[in-house]
Amino acid sequence: MQNYPVPEKVMMRKRVPIPAEWRVNFLLNQYSLSRRLGYLLSCVVLVLLPVFTIFDATLVGYSNEESVWKHIVLRLPTAILAIIFLVLYHNKTQGYWAYPLLLALNLSLVGMVAAMFALHYTEQGGHLLYITQGLTLAIIAVATATVYGVRDLAIIYGLPFLAVVALLAYTGSTLPDNPIHLIFIPAAMGIGAVIATMLHQEHQRTFMASQQLEYNALTDALTGLPNRRSMQTQLQAEWSHAKRNEQCFAVLMADLDRFKAVNDQHGHEVGDEVLTILASRFTTSLRGGDRVARWGGEEFLLLIPNATPESALAVAEKVRRSVAEPAFATSAGSLAITLSLGVALYREVESIDEVISRADKALYRAKLEGRNRAVLADG
Repeated sequence: MQNYPVPEKVMMRKRVPIPAEWRVNFLLNQYSLSRRLGYLLSCVVLVLLPVFTIFDATLVGYSNEESVWKHIVLRLPTAILAIIFLVLYHNKTQGYWAYPLLLALNLSLVGMVAAMFALHYTEQGGHLLYITQGLTLAIIAVATATVYGVRDLAIIYGLPFLAVVALLAYTGSTLPDNPIHLIFIPAAMGIGAVIATMLHQEHQRTFMASQQLEYNALTDALTGLPNRRSMQTQLQAEWSHAKRNEQCFAVLMADLDRFKAVNDQHGHEVGDEVLTILASRFTTSLRGGDRVARWGGEEFLLLIPNATPESALAVAEKVRRSVAEPAFATSAGSLAITLSLGVALYREVESIDEVISRADKALYRAKLEGRNRAVLADG
């Protein structure tokens, strides 16, 4: 899959669009982020939950055994989810469980504190301000552990909020004597939304910067084709695949004819135009599974999977004809450009370098035999 460069101005926008070619990698990146955030949140939950329970029991006090069990049951789902996450994380369990489990953990954490808020509210106890502050902190805290920003918060905030409103309406609860502190809750939701949005945008920018660096490292800046380093990786993968499945692939070494004369007569800028047009013709004339890279200077390497001598030569001829006609439209006028190609098929006992060497020798023969032709290597 080929990546495409994203202008720096686009990467600096607040809302960063992910190019279609990068979406699979972005999803994998978000999955990895979910694992890391879930692990940290689970550790924090299992450390702070007992402390919070002891502090709650000391400050508020429980009137009877039923009240004690009620508060324990409220905390159990969050503790269980945190333990499950840690077990799956340490067992390196495969699959896409991290994001939904992180979402459930965040939801249970807000739901737990919201449920305690509802209990204190309906009982109209003297500790409503204390539990409201706890709910406010939980609302802001979970915003830092979201993967998709506000989209996650719509679930994490929305479901507990609707449940609490429905419960208070059902029980017919009235406003407390001092309702001003209730404003903290929607304010915290607003702050949480801002934090989650900023973090999500920063995750996107970091991901795209990383992808851009990878693209630059593996792409020829002039033609936009994969560079030698990128093609070497693809050759290694194809060689391993062919060896494992007893298949064959072909390597085509292509070189522009008399390209030095173009640079000498018209200048290097026109030479660059020729290389750019050539790259475009390569990509339009190759089959879907075929790959091409700029190997160096005016030399290009084409990789043809599942090839036979006939199919490899057919591809070489198609590429040669697409270059020969029509003429290249450059700033110096129309230029007649031709291409010579050497074709070599992989043999079981060969290394990649040996296949390339035979393709190079066939290319040399094509030059000696008059240029503008494709020659199949011996063997």
